[in-house]
Amino acid sequence: MNPRTTALLATALAGAVSVATSPACAAAGATAGGTQTIRIETPGCATARCEASNDKGRWTLESTPGTLTVATSAEPLVIVCGESGAPSPLGPTRIPAEKGKSEGTATIAGGVAGAALGIAAIAAAAAVPFALPGAIQLLVPAMTAGAGLGAMVDEAGRAVFYPEVISMPLACYPPAVSEAQLASAPLGMAVRGLTREEAAAAGVAADAGAIVTRTAPGSRADRSGLRVGDVVVACNGVDVAGAAELEAMVRAAGPAQALTLRVWRERQAVEIALSGAAERP
Repeated sequence: MNPRTTALLATALAGAVSVATSPACAAAGATAGGTQTIRIETPGCATARCEASNDKGRWTLESTPGTLTVATSAEPLVIVCGESGAPSPLGPTRIPAEKGKSEGTATIAGGVAGAALGIAAIAAAAAVPFALPGAIQLLVPAMTAGAGLGAMVDEAGRAVFYPEVISMPLACYPPAVSEAQLASAPLGMAVRGLTREEAAAAGVAADAGAIVTRTAPGSRADRSGLRVGDVVVACNGVDVAGAAELEAMVRAAGPAQALTLRVWRERQAVEIALSGAAERP
């Protein structure tokens, strides 16, 4: 390839680089210093304190469930939650960042720029007959180089984000409930979230269900046949994610409404029917 053809190739490639990388500045500006609002929930624990951190900073959510605004980063978001300031026995959880879709604008711009400059090189070389064949050969390499560089810019400019809702399963242990408090509860029973060991022994997911710890004699729970150790996994056909969610479902239904609980007992599903408070079996 003669010097003039080489110069034309360099010009075409340089132009493709310039046009392809122009969107990079806009992409970098859009992602640099970005923030995102996430929601943190702690199934199995009505309220907990959580700390989130990445290479951009550290943030604290004093009470769950709630929202937290964090700086986005390609690095994972590390979250530690605990009841009353005590750290979770599960330790920190790393939430990986995800990348948004690439629109391919820089790839297209690079390819178009390479083609345009390749054509310009051909037109310039037309005045020099011996340079024309070499200039024509520049068209495809210039397009390829421009598109390739544009694809790199697209990849670098993709926005990063974390999941909008992050669930941190916890097993919180409330203070001991007196017999009078237990008897006055909507179903006359006490429940809590499961530990990892209890979930493994029962054969259920750690973030699913609520385990029955006590029942009051003569209560709706007692009359229905619920037992200590049963894991309630659904209420009226709706999956239960934890003790707080089960309590909310029961209170929303009201004392007069009959309920059907699906419980996991000895690694088998059992349907338990609870009559309304005004009914008698």
